[in-house]
Amino acid sequence: MRRHRLKLPRWSDDLRRHLAELRRQQPKLFVAVLAALASPTALIVLVLIPIAGLGSSSTSGSAQPTVAERSASDGDSQRPVRYVPYNGLAQQQSAEAGSADALPAQPAESGVALRKLSDVLRQRLDESNLIYGSNGSEGSILPLDNGVVPSSGPRFDTHWELILPSAGIRAAVVQVGLTHDGAMGSPDNPFVVGWFNRSAIPGESGNALLGGHRDYQDRDGNIDVGVCWKLDDTRVGDQLIMFDQSTNRYYVYDIVDKATILPDSADAVKYLSQTRESVVTLITCSGDFDRATHSYAERLIVVALLNAVAAPDA
Repeated sequence: MRRHRLKLPRWSDDLRRHLAELRRQQPKLFVAVLAALASPTALIVLVLIPIAGLGSSSTSGSAQPTVAERSASDGDSQRPVRYVPYNGLAQQQSAEAGSADALPAQPAESGVALRKLSDVLRQRLDESNLIYGSNGSEGSILPLDNGVVPSSGPRFDTHWELILPSAGIRAAVVQVGLTHDGAMGSPDNPFVVGWFNRSAIPGESGNALLGGHRDYQDRDGNIDVGVCWKLDDTRVGDQLIMFDQSTNRYYVYDIVDKATILPDSADAVKYLSQTRESVVTLITCSGDFDRATHSYAERLIVVALLNAVAAPDA
């Protein structure tokens, strides 16, 4: 019975899409446009618009390629990844971030050779503890209302899997789009994680927005826990892993921020905004449950910064 919607900025889809396309195809012209618009009003727009992630795909007829198509075209080219320190969009006000000493080490230098997964992880993966989540074979079992959007079936598949040991999560990642009122949708399967297909692609520069259900009530009235039931157990310094099944690569992130916010607050815009670095933001519901509206009052957010790319041990 949980819904994890975060209201996106109310700006025209077409405007965001055109700006994202301009930045992708003509970055110099994009910078020139931004410089020309350098006014207080323009700055407000620039804070809100970057939710239209660059290089992302869309199931609503966009000409941009899907995640699977991007990987197939790129191939396993082993291009160096440029890491820059997390810019602190969310971290600055986190009560859990604590002192600088509590934060993980700086990301790996660009161009380093791939390491084995066991050399990157701080704790060995215990498969028996990864009990939340599935491969999505259950299909669509939630009613398509209150923020739930279609996300089951081949057209919504990705080649990604989320592994978050501190929350016991191992789950397939599927594409989710916008709701009819312009919010980030939630998956119609409570056991998978939804990737907002207008945000950054995991492993690339930018903020990859993910969302999962804390608990649920399906079409038949059954009530149970969802994939993010134990997300609150995650702490700053824990590791989050995105596994790319198409390339057999593990993208290992460090949790750098955790916060509970109101969905319509200014903090929501901050956490949904684009970043220069490769960041994953995972969202679920929290706080009191309103039985009248069938929604939770707050959102629990975990932010992770890419630290290393690894190959399987075997």
